[in-house]
Amino acid sequence: MSAPDVGAAVVSWNTRALTLTAIGTLLSDARASGLALRVVVVDNASADGSADAVRAAFPEVELIASGENLGFVRANNLALERLGFRTGGGPAAPDAPRAVYLLNPDTETPAGATRTPGASSRPESWDGSWLMATQS
Repeated sequence: MSAPDVGAAVVSWNTRALTLTAIGTLLSDARASGLALRVVVVDNASADGSADAVRAAFPEVELIASGENLGFVRANNLALERLGFRTGGGPAAPDAPRAVYLLNPDTETPAGATRTPGASSRPESWDGSWLMATQS
């Protein structure tokens, strides 16, 4: 499997509608840009049906439905590990994305936002040890 251009970690907790919008705008922009995108959503034991809604609306998204509220940092670490990054240090897996967004569930990705990081920001000597984060 080749490395995607961009990865995204979205952490949700009882934010069903916001999370669906966040994922939808991100996927739409990535498709328009032609970049390969891998999205991991960590749902922190939401009681509002967030996990089921993500699973139904976006089958291409990797969903981790946690049985407990891990909090933002632990949930992001879990998503980063799934994307191929070692949270304890060391080089990223060969199939890790070239860039990563850490998104709050209220993030709406504007048109063209995913073009720059995946297209030109990775230096030739990149070892997978840096991340890009954004939020609304």
